[in-house]
Amino acid sequence: MLNSQGRSTSPSEAALAAHPTFTGNRALMQEEPLIFEIGRTEVTGVDLDEPAPFRPRLGKLERKAEIGLPGLSEPEAMRHYVRLSQK
Repeated sequence: MLNSQGRSTSPSEAALAAHPTFTGNRALMQEEPLIFEIGRTEVTGVDLDEPAPFRPRLGKLERKAEIGLPGLSEPEAMRHYVRLSQK
């Protein structure tokens, strides 16, 4: 048998309603896309020379596909992290 006296333990409808904020953000529910969604995998922010021929020692663990990291320039990466820090 539950205690029917005192403050109700279930949230009221007013507590469940969304409160508008000054910036429009909803706490950690930010609208900033992931860094993997921003960048393109076919470009990179740096130019590296092709490595000299070598014999890999990884055996079956050698990577068969591209690593898939986003190719962002330094300003693009900086803007992304600045936007995240401001929200």
